[in-house]
Amino acid sequence: MEKTCKYLIIGSGVAGYNALKELLSIRPDSRIILVSKDRNYPYDRPPLSKEYLRGKIDKEMLFYESPDFYKKDNLEILLNKEVLKIDIGDRVAILTDGTEIEFTKALIATGGRPRKLNIQGEEKKGVHYLRTLDDADSIKNDVISTKTPVIIGGGFIGMEVASSLTILGLRPIVIEVKPYIWNTFVDEKISKFIQQYFENKGVRFLINESVKEIYGSDKVDGVITESGKKIETNFVLISAGIIPNTEIAERSKINVNNGITVNEKLETSALGIYAAGDVASIFEPIANKRKRIEHWNNAEYTGKLVAHNMLGKEETYNFISTVWSDIFDLHIESAGDTMDYDEYLIRGSFEKPSFSVIYVKGGIVKGYLSINRKVKEIAALNKIIEKKVDVSNRKNSLVDESFDLQKLLS
Repeated sequence: MEKTCKYLIIGSGVAGYNALKELLSIRPDSRIILVSKDRNYPYDRPPLSKEYLRGKIDKEMLFYESPDFYKKDNLEILLNKEVLKIDIGDRVAILTDGTEIEFTKALIATGGRPRKLNIQGEEKKGVHYLRTLDDADSIKNDVISTKTPVIIGGGFIGMEVASSLTILGLRPIVIEVKPYIWNTFVDEKISKFIQQYFENKGVRFLINESVKEIYGSDKVDGVITESGKKIETNFVLISAGIIPNTEIAERSKINVNNGITVNEKLETSALGIYAAGDVASIFEPIANKRKRIEHWNNAEYTGKLVAHNMLGKEETYNFISTVWSDIFDLHIESAGDTMDYDEYLIRGSFEKPSFSVIYVKGGIVKGYLSINRKVKEIAALNKIIEKKVDVSNRKNSLVDESFDLQKLLS
């Protein structure tokens, strides 16, 4: 079966949805086909580990649009379908079921999938990952019957789920292989603060520890750590990060290097084919290095940017990507580089808790992590990073809460 379209979008996550929405808003009559492995229409993922898991919002509230939105003569949504590869010469996408889609321009926004640990028992019933709405529903169904869920991985998703399960009255155990949680994101001092905060809420941690085996018959009965600890449980969540879904690009001979390599317009090595969101390897001008960014607002921004460039504009990537999380009563926001720094400054108080940790290198603010801070302060920090403001002689001002950070921009 053959189909044709002007614009092909592969993936229905934040980037794919925003590209679709932008294309429709600018060229409402354009012929567009969106192909998604998911069986659901596009939905918002951040609430899956928080409000949705805790039962604070209904499933319907997750969806960006009602089903009627997609019922347009010029729009076709192919759910539960997968693109195998793209013939970049003939501009034809070939699906696993044999369907061929001829297109003019295409976007690959396939995101990532949960990283597996390749340990014994990983495929047993009761072992979960969290990436999709179906994953979240499976977790909600299974977690009811456990008191001590085990979470393998102390990254963002693992900690958000630990917070949600604790709020639901459970007592999760987090197992982290590295010396401290959030090890790829914050320094050890901030990590210890977060860990202590969680421990005060009832979460247990095994740090510098890994899981050797998930044991049981068909279903999980528990885990055994490398040091020999045995923890009985019928619920395990593996949260070990994601692997970018680059297979379509690889099969299509499109350049890949820790993500699909794109230029400043988010175009791949194949003319007229773009990549956006978690799967794209982008040169970030502020950081002055290439990186793959797994942030919601970066996916939103890149989806819209690709839409503009598919329509013939020449817009280039210029964005400071921020990440946020809500755990217990902590609202966390961060941007920039929080790992490569000479020193960091603390504005506010750990005790309240309300503070910003500001990371500085060579007198330039490179990044920050803020907990329970005002929007005005966060906006100022974003601009300070973006404009590469030299704060060598203004460090006292940075830590003085009575000082308006906006003044550093004038």
